[in-house]
Amino acid sequence: MKLFRRILPLALAAIALTLATHVAAIPPPPEGPARSYPTEFPLSEPDYTSKRLRDFSAFEQALANLSAARRSALDALVLEATIPQLQQHMASGDLTAEELVIYYLDRIQRYDLNQLNSVMELNPDALEIARNLDAERAEGNRWGPLHGIPVLVKDNITTGDQMHTTAGAYAMKDWRGDRDAQLVKNLRNAGAVILGKANLSEWANFVDPAMPSGFSALGGQTRHPYGPFDPLGSSSGSAVSVAANLTAVSVGSETEGSIVRPAATNGIVGLKPTHGLVSGDYVIPLVDWMDVPGPMGRTVTDVATLLSALTHTDEGAEENPDPQVAELQSEDFTRFLNLERAKQQRVGVAVISERAIADLEALLANPPEDLPAEARATLPNVINLLKANNQAAKAAIAALTQQGIAVVELDNDTVPLAPDANAALPPGFKASLNAFLSTLPNSPTLTIKALIDVVSFNYADPANRIPYGQDHLSTAQRSDSPSAAYTALRDSQQTTARTTLDQLFAEAGIDVLIASTQAYAAAGYPALTVPIGYAETGEPLGAYLIGKALSEPDLLAVGYAIEQATQARQPPDLEKTLATFANLHHAVASTQ
Repeated sequence: MKLFRRILPLALAAIALTLATHVAAIPPPPEGPARSYPTEFPLSEPDYTSKRLRDFSAFEQALANLSAARRSALDALVLEATIPQLQQHMASGDLTAEELVIYYLDRIQRYDLNQLNSVMELNPDALEIARNLDAERAEGNRWGPLHGIPVLVKDNITTGDQMHTTAGAYAMKDWRGDRDAQLVKNLRNAGAVILGKANLSEWANFVDPAMPSGFSALGGQTRHPYGPFDPLGSSSGSAVSVAANLTAVSVGSETEGSIVRPAATNGIVGLKPTHGLVSGDYVIPLVDWMDVPGPMGRTVTDVATLLSALTHTDEGAEENPDPQVAELQSEDFTRFLNLERAKQQRVGVAVISERAIADLEALLANPPEDLPAEARATLPNVINLLKANNQAAKAAIAALTQQGIAVVELDNDTVPLAPDANAALPPGFKASLNAFLSTLPNSPTLTIKALIDVVSFNYADPANRIPYGQDHLSTAQRSDSPSAAYTALRDSQQTTARTTLDQLFAEAGIDVLIASTQAYAAAGYPALTVPIGYAETGEPLGAYLIGKALSEPDLLAVGYAIEQATQARQPPDLEKTLATFANLHHAVASTQ
């Protein structure tokens, strides 16, 4: 029972957040049948009317001109290609940025539209931007490592163009930012083509415990490209779009697990950077002291390349006040991708004993009468989670050993758990969102000024605006925040997470930790996931690498070594997966 009590909170957090109820003067939830988080995938969409229409009108002629022969030739050039490979093709004249954009648009139209639902909105200026970058290249001008490379950004990251920024919420559906977020400026300065906005779990997966990962009122239900699996959130669209080769790379954001978890299950690489390394400017927050945007790609090389662009700032930007952060922001992270640097690291790998798993299986076979019903129902998921974690851990140990990297095998019980997210998220979201909304310029397209306005707006048409309910939003609104108690909680969680992780690193004598804990999030430390294999079900597995503050170079080096040893990633069979969607309900997109 000791192990079960330790693992149960992690499993429950992966399925849904359970929050306490507070008293406040907002309407009670509407009456209706009991809701629960789904356990079977893929999912139909609710019968609702708020889904945003995907507009391909700016690209109709270009898509019509793409012949079957050229599509096949582009498949050979582009499918699964890394950013350096794409740059080589463009430098040689075998490919243009314009063609690359058309290629991804064609795949989005064929595989994503009312299927995977990973792309929320397309940038109507994408082709023009690509043509201009092609002209620059022809004149000998190359802006940076992403010159001509299409990038999707999560729809909580503001762009000052024709696209909306909504966090997936119907209450934000008409809002367009007055300027780019700093990280978007950085992408443009590196020559990237902002292809569009990626779907996400609405409000960064903080609407209701019953809402599935990957669902937003505006974006619909994001689906897993490998089969009947949970796409996980909240950067589900960012992960799925990369996994399905609908974009070269994407940008997600994470509060606690929302980059690395969807990256792992979708068979890609995702990096949650040290807090503050990538600017959070003009990113719609969940909990601002934990939120971090970060790169997602099919390879460690692509993630390192994208990170280099994200961290650089233009000349007009204010330099980071932390000199260590500022120094790392000027790095080319691809230079750390070498085996010699990886061999300098000692890597701790957390393993759960087979005896402990066997004890849980025996508990499931003969549960005691006093075992709570919730625990009884969750136990099969706990066992499967532990087995998958151990499979990933053993594969990581084998890869590290093959590469000559020192491995320290750790008992999983010595790894610190994450602080209680149920305590931090409600007041954190209320304080962070209200502060963000208060900074926005007056706009006729944005009528909400605070979280209470969002809650009230949703209750005016719950069937279409919150088809799964909004218990998380209501709980956040009822919380006492900002307050001295919330400030104390924030400081306590940060301190505890940092202290316990630092202690583990020191006592074990390790530089990098491979474990499933999310304690790094509250600590503000970096985490990287790389593909490591596949479960018996066919679901991709990832190894979770955790580092000390500003240890991105070490994480990337070790992740690169694992990647090169395993070559684990295999692209999904989209035709096979999409065939399983045939009987699903797809919501009708609204033209409003």
